[in-house]
Amino acid sequence: MEFKIFFENSDEENKNIKETLKKLPKSHMALTKGFKFKFLNGNTLNGDKEHVGYMMKHPRKEIAIASPWNYGREFTFLHEIGHLVWENLMDKELRKEWSDVLKNTKDRQHQGDEEMFCMAYACYFAKNKISIHDHESWHEFIKKLCKNDK
Repeated sequence: MEFKIFFENSDEENKNIKETLKKLPKSHMALTKGFKFKFLNGNTLNGDKEHVGYMMKHPRKEIAIASPWNYGREFTFLHEIGHLVWENLMDKELRKEWSDVLKNTKDRQHQGDEEMFCMAYACYFAKNKISIHDHESWHEFIKKLCKNDK
């Protein structure tokens, strides 16, 4: 499956994006079709001191990533793709299953099912895992979600 991705980034950032997208199942990678990727300076988004990334579909398709102090850009980028996966591929049954996995996880943050799914998704695919989001049951759920889609 070939599609054009719009880049306004340096050659190095473009290479990093392509390498990260290659890690994903084809159906997940396809969710990013038509998106523009934007990398920002600073620990948080401009004018937003609480967030390090966003994914928007309207009025334009864009994923923006800041330079967060505590999270790598790849992790943050994958987290935002996790929102696309949640929105488009996680049906009611999968969301319930995820909620059950989450409820049975000790020593985790409490930020709601979707946010924690995105953390799990990012941790599964990221080169450098974030230990507070690195749970075997979460990896097993993501692996199952991706099965037969490589």
